[in-house]
Amino acid sequence: MKFDPSKEIDNEKAHFIIRDIVAGGEIIISKHAKGRMHERGYSMQDVEHILLRGEITNKEFKDKTQSWAYTIKGDDLEGDEGGVVTVIISRQTCVIITVLG
Repeated sequence: MKFDPSKEIDNEKAHFIIRDIVAGGEIIISKHAKGRMHERGYSMQDVEHILLRGEITNKEFKDKTQSWAYTIKGDDLEGDEGGVVTVIISRQTCVIITVLG
């Protein structure tokens, strides 16, 4: 079955898909997220760490992209609290929209 990013899925299933993507899929970093990562001193490893070990704290439907954005909060590699906002676009691809300090 083809993945439809406009369909709402529960947080547990969404986080399972995101973890799968981190383990072996494609993570696309938006230009905005790259800038925020630089500002906040985040590496790609920090982003992946938060995606794998954090918790979904919010989800919001984005009309512009017709997809659900998931905010995952957790500690980065240094133990500082952070967050990542991502959109799942397929079972093997997600886009990092921004990172939160």
